Amino acid sequence: MAAPKRENQTVSQSLQKRTKKVHNQHQNNLISHIDGVSSNPNRSGNLPDDILDRIFSFLPIKQAVEIGVLSPRFKKSWLFNRKILFDREFSRHHDREEYIHIVNRVFNSHVGSRIQSLSLCFDPTAKEHMIERWLKICAEKGIEELDLDFFQGRDVFKISQFLDIKSLTTLKLVYCEVDLPPQLTGLSFLTTLILKKVDLNTETMETLFFHCLLLETVDLWQCCNIQHLKVCARSLKRFKVLKVRHCTEILSIDIDAPTLRSIYYIGNVVKFQFAEVLHLDEVLLNFSPSRCFAKASLVENLVSDLSYANVLTTTSAFLEGLTTRIRDGAFRDLQFRLWNLKEFQLFMEGTSYCNLFDIASFLKNCPSLEKLFLDLNDFSFDCGFYWELHQKQLLQYFPHFFTGLKFIKVKGFKFQKHELELVRFLLGKAVFLETLVLVTPRTGRIRIYEPADAINYKRLIFSWRSSPKTDIVVLDHYHDKGPVQPKVSQFGW
Repeated sequence: MAAPKRENQTVSQSLQKRTKKVHNQHQNNLISHIDGVSSNPNRSGNLPDDILDRIFSFLPIKQAVEIGVLSPRFKKSWLFNRKILFDREFSRHHDREEYIHIVNRVFNSHVGSRIQSLSLCFDPTAKEHMIERWLKICAEKGIEELDLDFFQGRDVFKISQFLDIKSLTTLKLVYCEVDLPPQLTGLSFLTTLILKKVDLNTETMETLFFHCLLLETVDLWQCCNIQHLKVCARSLKRFKVLKVRHCTEILSIDIDAPTLRSIYYIGNVVKFQFAEVLHLDEVLLNFSPSRCFAKASLVENLVSDLSYANVLTTTSAFLEGLTTRIRDGAFRDLQFRLWNLKEFQLFMEGTSYCNLFDIASFLKNCPSLEKLFLDLNDFSFDCGFYWELHQKQLLQYFPHFFTGLKFIKVKGFKFQKHELELVRFLLGKAVFLETLVLVTPRTGRIRIYEPADAINYKRLIFSWRSSPKTDIVVLDHYHDKGPVQPKVSQFGW
């Protein structure tokens, strides 16, 4: 990741908008091309039916029908459409009976040899037989991408035999009950599996990992009835991404996947068990706050398995589990090293007692760290008496320097006492720092005079959202020529 979680969401939304714009532009170009063909009989006569079939297969079924009115030649081309997509956006504009009537008409009229994608989103109650017929048609026509979104259903939709489709590469199920046979004959080409609000058990997941040898991504979201998740993927050569989000009943996750490169976990602190230390590219651990000592021990056991992770995003609850405490009868730090960690993103939670000393103690164990992102949100450091009497003195004589740290960004900076101490400490220890960005919600102009601790850095940027244009205070490096003098400029946020 190149930015904190909230910034990632903004970037993701921007990319989605850009992708949608490019997609729409592609469709408009295609429409213009077809319109031009329809106005030139000689050109339309040169296009065989299989090419028209191919052209219209790139369009959503709704738009394919709309384009069909351009010419009598194209009037029935939508019948060859390969992407039958009736997703949530479509369901918002139609009531249930109308929705089912439209989908059923499309399947009754479809004459194409293939159906590449099917997306459904409605309440399937009392329509199970009709859905089974649609799925049977899709299976016969070599469907590759199946998305069944039944979150509107009054009862969980039970799906079993029609999951045993040989041609499927992507499977997304929402609010379903999965009942797989012990011996699968299909799903051998499955690469992406997304399950949301699906009843699962350990045996079902073991069956999927055993038979789906081309799996690359597994995403479990709000799945229930599974307490021990076993990722038995040693025989999988392409498995890269594991996502587990808000599966509240999970107590442990056992991972045996040598090719795994990304782990995303959101939920309570659970026991992670790795068959071997992995060279992970990205790790996201969004742990819910916990005051339980046993939960802290689970974090201690986990951090050693992240020794070779490149990017780590987590919350302050993770650092709480690593804080100095009585271990083996002595009050001491936890010994660990994250040797490859290049980027660390920390989100402070309001119920956390994590303080500057905990952050510093973690950073000293990351010798290769280059980028640090801190999101303070509405967090206020409540350090307490232990900080004042003990940790504060230790931090004043903190012997470690963060020699690899080049970039620091702090969001939610409110100029509180402990936040200023945090910045002062980082500036003093990151001796080769190039850029410091502080983003604050405060409005108005910030004046900075002679920051004595600002040494060995090139740029210091204070920014905040106040108007379409944001004041930026840029301090250049003049350490060897005396105090740093501020230069105020305007910068569009």
